[in-house]
Amino acid sequence: MQFDYEIPIAEYAAGQVLYHKARSKGVFVQQALLWISLGVFFVLLVGFRWGADWLRILLLLFAAYFFYLGITYLLPTRYCRRYYPNSGLVGKNYHAELDENGFSVSGDACSWRVLWPEVRLKGEDNLVFMFTGKGTVFIFGKKYLNNEQQKAVRLFGSLS
Repeated sequence: MQFDYEIPIAEYAAGQVLYHKARSKGVFVQQALLWISLGVFFVLLVGFRWGADWLRILLLLFAAYFFYLGITYLLPTRYCRRYYPNSGLVGKNYHAELDENGFSVSGDACSWRVLWPEVRLKGEDNLVFMFTGKGTVFIFGKKYLNNEQQKAVRLFGSLS
């Protein structure tokens, strides 16, 4: 099976979220709770601390930063979208060939060949399939595949 595709911002973010979820195995929520708890701690510290106003402002700024970090862990898609313009994927076209042995992807400047046993992490959501191999994250958008091709990708992916 072969197809041509590109990686728009929504698919890039979805692929990055799948990669981090597969790699960290659910640490997103734990990290979010840690940062938000630190924010709550600093807010409580401000409430019970008698001191200069500038110290309270500084502690509230720390609390706001920790809340921000916690929210980025709970909403990783928005966070990942910020890095798309610098990813080098904007406007690039790729050609992929998948079979029972593995897959190959060729782009404007380089190409990869990955055998299914070399795939380390994989994931799927409603937008993309994500595979990692040879130090690279491969994102295949489902909008470029018909239903039969998507079933084939799932079947091939199960070989890894």
